[in-house]
Amino acid sequence: MRPIHVLLFLLAVMVGLAVIGSLVPAEGIRLGDTLTLRLPSAQQVLFPEPKAEVDISDILAVTTDSAAITDTEALADSLMADALAGTEPFVFDSAALRPLEERIALHYPNDDKQVLWPLFAQLQNAHNGTQPIRIMHYGDSQLEGDRITSYIRNKLQSQFGGSGPGLFSVADIVNSFSIDRIISDNWLRYSVMGRKDPTQHHARYGALSSFSRFTPILPDSIAPDTVLHEATITLRPLRRAYGKAQQYSTCELFYGWHRAPVTIELRNGEELVSSEVVQPTNSMVVRQWKFTSTPSEITITFSGADSPDVFGIALDGRSGLGVDNIAARGGAGYEFRKADQTLLGRMYKELDVKLLILQYGGNVLPNLKNAEEAAQYGRYFGAQIARFRKMIPGVSVIVIGPSDMSIKEGENYVTRPYLEEVRDALKSNSLAQGAVFWDMYEAMGGRNSMPAWVEADPPLAATDYTHFSPQGSKKVGELFYTALINDFAAYYSAAQ
Repeated sequence: MRPIHVLLFLLAVMVGLAVIGSLVPAEGIRLGDTLTLRLPSAQQVLFPEPKAEVDISDILAVTTDSAAITDTEALADSLMADALAGTEPFVFDSAALRPLEERIALHYPNDDKQVLWPLFAQLQNAHNGTQPIRIMHYGDSQLEGDRITSYIRNKLQSQFGGSGPGLFSVADIVNSFSIDRIISDNWLRYSVMGRKDPTQHHARYGALSSFSRFTPILPDSIAPDTVLHEATITLRPLRRAYGKAQQYSTCELFYGWHRAPVTIELRNGEELVSSEVVQPTNSMVVRQWKFTSTPSEITITFSGADSPDVFGIALDGRSGLGVDNIAARGGAGYEFRKADQTLLGRMYKELDVKLLILQYGGNVLPNLKNAEEAAQYGRYFGAQIARFRKMIPGVSVIVIGPSDMSIKEGENYVTRPYLEEVRDALKSNSLAQGAVFWDMYEAMGGRNSMPAWVEADPPLAATDYTHFSPQGSKKVGELFYTALINDFAAYYSAAQ
């Protein structure tokens, strides 16, 4: 083939591709639920725009706390501080605070920062209590494994008292950063997320949006068999966890709705602490055990013909704060309406919940087709906040919007379509319902900032351009805590 023919062929191909590219919309053509076809325009091919880079040097400079506690004296000092809780005055050093940048500040309804003052008063006096006050951190897969929450928990407990990893499920889909949990193979997990198990004839999920059983659910018309089944869960402090999470003096078990007697034993190491037979019940039961020091190993053994629904186990100190990590992979924040509201309210009351942190928004983005759908999501979410405020009188609510999330356009990763519309919808509806809003998207650098987090050294986010790495989770936790504690400082100064 002569050179001129090759040249003409290549030109024809380029013109053809340019025509096709001009016909394909900028947002691409959807090929199913997970695949979108995109073609670059002639402008993008011939005159590509330079890659937009977001400067996150100030975030890289933010120092975060170490997780592992290897200093036994420091751990002993922390245990002594918990033992003295309530006997010494509250101490707060505002001079040690990191300066608050506007982009990481909390947003308040009508710009009224006193909205959180009742909560701040409770935090200040938490070390004087006879049981922990509760902060529940709900969210999607960004929180799995106790990421982000573990950091916030340690910072809050270090300032306001309290210890332990909080409330968690028996069976979960990922391991926890804060507690070593070993369960027998016969535990089954039922979650509010995804398709409902066809054998499940109720919606009693509880505050963790899931429950666990060691025997299958049977219809009420079928009596349990007489075979006794046994299941165990063993709990140990994790040395890689934050120091406060490694300490606890109480263990609470939330369970119920079993149709045959069940024996529950608790051992502290090899020592049998208690053994009791619990008769059948159609309500929630709360069992608490107390310890004079943190057990090196707790084993709870269940034995019975019909398993209770086990809604969770809480490991806490005797006062201060209990901070719970509740992640729902794929969650959008309105799944709570699927749960039995009576049980949910009862469990919140038992736990003495004072603050809900709701971190959502990312999972709706792949399914949005226009800005109105983003606005509709915000309205749904606002209705859920109203539901919580009615269910838990006096509760404070902080909503954390989505992080930056990227998709690939040409050679570059850019912010997902409608992310800012979702952020705006969450913010406006949260404030309208009396909740406080924290803009994680702006805090991490705003539009197209995720690539800088992925490319940082060490990486602050994974190469899916969606989820934070452990180091990134700590950065986010530090930024959120900075926003919260600076506003507490303003309250504390005014209250003196």
